[in-house]
Amino acid sequence: MKLEGVIVATVTPFTKDGVNYEGLRLLLSKIVEAGYHGVFPTSSTGEVTKLTVEERVRVMQLAKEAAGGRALVVGGTGTGDHVSTIEVARRYRDVGVDLLLITPPYYIQYDWAALYAFYKKVLDKVDMPVILYTIPLATGYNIPVEVFELVANEYSQVVGVKDSSGDFRYHLDLIHLLGRRLSVLQGLDMLFVPSLLMGAHGGVLAGPNFLGGLTLKEYQLVREGKVAEAVELHNKLMPLWRFMGGCGLVGKLGGKWPTLYKLAAQLVHGVDMGPPREPLPPVDDKDVKELQKLLKELGLI
Repeated sequence: MKLEGVIVATVTPFTKDGVNYEGLRLLLSKIVEAGYHGVFPTSSTGEVTKLTVEERVRVMQLAKEAAGGRALVVGGTGTGDHVSTIEVARRYRDVGVDLLLITPPYYIQYDWAALYAFYKKVLDKVDMPVILYTIPLATGYNIPVEVFELVANEYSQVVGVKDSSGDFRYHLDLIHLLGRRLSVLQGLDMLFVPSLLMGAHGGVLAGPNFLGGLTLKEYQLVREGKVAEAVELHNKLMPLWRFMGGCGLVGKLGGKWPTLYKLAAQLVHGVDMGPPREPLPPVDDKDVKELQKLLKELGLI
């Protein structure tokens, strides 16, 4: 499997009592109908670590129904150890998920040998296509490129690497060392076009939750060699990304992420996203007004 294009890390709408499954169905349908290559509901953007296992499974069942074979469905493990990662992977496989994205272990900062051992224990038990993942602002460490290279060379089911490090030099190393064997996927909207221009194969991104077809247009412009137009669109979106903050743009994962992405999706699509799942706080009125202003300038609302 060669992964290319844009996979959308979708937000999760909530009610005060649980997941708003009908709201999620509407959002997923809009994204699939826009032509995106995949959907990824159990993502960091989707607050996967706050979902119960049963909620995760139901969300992935819903994604399979909404995709209807028109888009890939990616399931994220969102756990911190190999035992629960394997169990979640098995549940996803039973649902019919197309790919698994393995969240690296968190809470403790692991060395390369421990990470390699973690991947071996998981991949020895998981027989579906896998995307490896690095997100140092959430785990506290970045995974050495050489560890990904070692694991990918040993396990044929590894088909891609998602990079949410925000470190472009590191991203270039991934492309250089792994790009001929694996799909290198950018995880930050702000770095998407630069990554494509340097040889990345696509992205796993949150922006398409509310950007309509704009992210897909960026991808298509680069693929067609229309570099100046792609850069122009990238620069048009930069004020939005600077405001949205979050993963890779500040020194930590702030409380406004992914809540601002959920609010943007609500403003654009009219789908009630409900409250963020605690302990995430709601955004204040000043941020709401600024977000409305930016979305209006882009013609999205």
